[in-house]
Amino acid sequence: MDAWYHGGHRDSDFFFHEKEECEIVKTLNMSGVTQNQKSMKKFYDDISEKYDLIFSLSPLHKTFFAEEIKGKKVLDVGAGTGNLSQYLLGENYDITAIDINEKLINKAKEKGVEIVNMSMLDIDKLPKFTTIINIGNTLPHLENKKEISDFLQKAYAQLEQGGKLIIQMVNFWKFTSKNKEGNFLGNLPMVDNEGVTFERSYYLNEEGNIIFKTILDKKVENEEVLVNIDYQELKGFLENAGFKNIQLYGGFNKVDFSPENSMPVIVTAEKL
Repeated sequence: MDAWYHGGHRDSDFFFHEKEECEIVKTLNMSGVTQNQKSMKKFYDDISEKYDLIFSLSPLHKTFFAEEIKGKKVLDVGAGTGNLSQYLLGENYDITAIDINEKLINKAKEKGVEIVNMSMLDIDKLPKFTTIINIGNTLPHLENKKEISDFLQKAYAQLEQGGKLIIQMVNFWKFTSKNKEGNFLGNLPMVDNEGVTFERSYYLNEEGNIIFKTILDKKVENEEVLVNIDYQELKGFLENAGFKNIQLYGGFNKVDFSPENSMPVIVTAEKL
């Protein structure tokens, strides 16, 4: 296990350093892995080499975070290959970054960004922060709505007074609120950049959750299930956790959120 990155220094108090202990922990953790978690791992393993071509950090992201981050102690939850953490480190923020995919964590290392392999449900083991960031549609990758509620309650507890939570996820309401024939809900915009093509489609399963199907470079297919949480449920969970001043945007440009038209929903919420 890697030490977590905090303000450019490594803190060894939280993690094992002996290889034998690490292997025991990994074996124990694998015993409780669900089939969907295995599918999620395969998905991120498969796209790890092309991740930065698919999910780049734009000037719009940088402007948004410069305006919205509170304080200097920031937790990046679901940090991926560390694009956001790398930028924030360059802006002199005190960053802790976590993710659970080892290939993405290794890609971040190549950029000089240390990310700890930690579940987002374990953030209560960390110190408190002034801002917690959870973008990239990470929240619906949890197993169910209870886990989502649990994470939001832990996020509230791990924020200092006056701190802020920033969430970005797909606005599933845009897809599920319309009458569809069969279980096909629609496609996300295709990523067609130099060096990568990435197709994404949504389907509804029998449990009412989202089947997320992808095709990378016309050949690598993956499928996983995402929790179907809409913007109203998310806002309710945030309120129940104690958050105030909850703001919804339809993009990182802070355009007004439209349930019927906005592709993402960006949420900011404060601990006041």
